[in-house]
Amino acid sequence: MMVHANKISGTLLVSVLVQLLSFGYSQAQQTADMLGRQQESLLFKAARVASPQQEVYEVVGLGLPSFTVSNIADGSFESYVHSLRVTYPLQLGGGRTGFQLIFYGLNDKIQYAVAQEGNSTSIYMPYALHDNLKGKIEQTLSARRKVQLKINLLPSGLREASWIIH
Repeated sequence: MMVHANKISGTLLVSVLVQLLSFGYSQAQQTADMLGRQQESLLFKAARVASPQQEVYEVVGLGLPSFTVSNIADGSFESYVHSLRVTYPLQLGGGRTGFQLIFYGLNDKIQYAVAQEGNSTSIYMPYALHDNLKGKIEQTLSARRKVQLKINLLPSGLREASWIIH
């Protein structure tokens, strides 16, 4: 009976030690796993500025549009999903260049409302706004009234493009 009790207490002691050791490992592993998942959940590089930036540009015209459709034909179901882009170079007052307005399709997933790379700035708008916004800009410019583009970039990561049509 005593031998049986010693076996039970020995087994119980080993079982408790294994659980304690695995608990310590699992806490450290859980922390490492959580940090890994946080990094994996970022689908693209976050773009943040050091200090708030706000600029207002006078738009004097829209350039000639280019129309682009694309897909990835890899044989999967996603091959049937097409992306649409309509791009207008923006003509700005003061001879500034490198700005473009891009209307994107319903299936597109765009990371930034305003993207800046080097001397190029792209403003992304959903294609559903194309006819209305383009019409308003052209109508306002033909009436010799002001069209402005205000760009806000904040340290929180907010990127905003606002059209001010007078």
